[in-house]
Amino acid sequence: MQKNMTDRTPGSYDDFVAYLGTVRTEEELFSRLTYWFAGQNRPEDVLSRSELVEARAKELGFWQGLTFRMERWLTDGKSELEAVGREEFRSRIAEDYAAYREKADAARERFRDRRRAAPLSFTPDCLENVPIQNVSWLVEGLLPMGEVSLLGADGGTGKGIWQARLIAYVTAGRTSGFFPQPPEKTGSVLIFSGEDDPGKVLKARLTAAGADMSRVMVVTSDAYFARTGSPLCIPDTSFAKYVGKAAPALVIIDPLQSFLPAGVEMASRNQMRSALLPLKALCAKHGCAALISMHTNKRANVSGRARLADSSDIWDIARSVLMMGRDKNSEKLYLSHEKSSYSAPARTALLHIEQAQVEGVKTAVAVFDSRTDKKDADFVEERRVRTAQTKEDTAQTILDILSESKTASMGSEELCAEVLKQMNCSKRTFDNARAELKQAGKIKTVKLRERDGRNKNYIMLSYCGETSCDVRNI
Repeated sequence: MQKNMTDRTPGSYDDFVAYLGTVRTEEELFSRLTYWFAGQNRPEDVLSRSELVEARAKELGFWQGLTFRMERWLTDGKSELEAVGREEFRSRIAEDYAAYREKADAARERFRDRRRAAPLSFTPDCLENVPIQNVSWLVEGLLPMGEVSLLGADGGTGKGIWQARLIAYVTAGRTSGFFPQPPEKTGSVLIFSGEDDPGKVLKARLTAAGADMSRVMVVTSDAYFARTGSPLCIPDTSFAKYVGKAAPALVIIDPLQSFLPAGVEMASRNQMRSALLPLKALCAKHGCAALISMHTNKRANVSGRARLADSSDIWDIARSVLMMGRDKNSEKLYLSHEKSSYSAPARTALLHIEQAQVEGVKTAVAVFDSRTDKKDADFVEERRVRTAQTKEDTAQTILDILSESKTASMGSEELCAEVLKQMNCSKRTFDNARAELKQAGKIKTVKLRERDGRNKNYIMLSYCGETSCDVRNI
């Protein structure tokens, strides 16, 4: 029996939910067997699984004395586990586990039989009896309360600097072009930081943005590991305790990758959903908003959900998704509202970063510029347009176009047309830039006979010889 338990430890989320579906009485629900299943696989998951037990109790109608029963169940189970040790507790539960497995298998078979016999015998909830509820917002139309939102950006884009503006809005009611309307009420912010140091980075940045420092709390992954010897992960009870004690209006996790359990593959939908469901439950329980920040991948010419790692589950769980990037032509930053489950997406904000100093420490602040209807895909797919028209810039464009071609060469007429298209310069400016490059020995002109017998002029980079670069095959 002991070997069987080891081989088939009921630790998965699905196995635990299946077990809860088999219980019918208070004795079964609040048994040490249930506690054992709740504590399997990852002991720190007990908090989230205990909430499933509470939800099952309400589903079965066990309202009276629920809080007391829950507390006694958690306390008794923990006390017994601590008193006898995990291995002894495992041994004591062996017979119960065998009974559970038999009972669960039988319950599943009965359920399958009922579905085969009467597939439409259940009664769905009628929307007529479901009350309509208003959505509460931390930022109107942008970040809903009690839900998880997502901010994705390439490294170095300035997501943390924009977040400072958000924190100033939440903690001090500081309005700006990003947040023109004052909040209904201000609140505190809890930051789980995996990269930015509180003293070296965060405090100066938040002060420059106008945040109320007395209402900002920070937990860093480095400090937690130094104190406990373990990484801090979203499903941990310590994480939940931080949120419960701080009672924040906003929780920021930056970046998400720093607070995922070891071994979680971001490309795995099941693993990502299991890792993020506890955060969603915390938001619902405490009525706060959560904003998780994550680095985008390096794949070229992709936008929206395709930029966010390789798991669409992150996008699906979030009720609001923001994407940051850089405009290829203006070099301004943009913040695009890509997904909104409860309202129409906000218009894209254009911004830039300005340098600032706080008590002699250099920092930066996000400055709002304007709004646009362009979205992340528009910026990603937009072609870079060179707008400078000076002879020097035109000369550099000639070199760039030649170096980007497969043979480092191009027909004279084709090259002229491409440069004029990209630079919007005059033919005279092109001719002058080409002449200077030729005089400097950076390019050369050769005349080659085409297959039709006519001669054609080609311009090529000087290092490219007629024998090494088959310019006629362009």
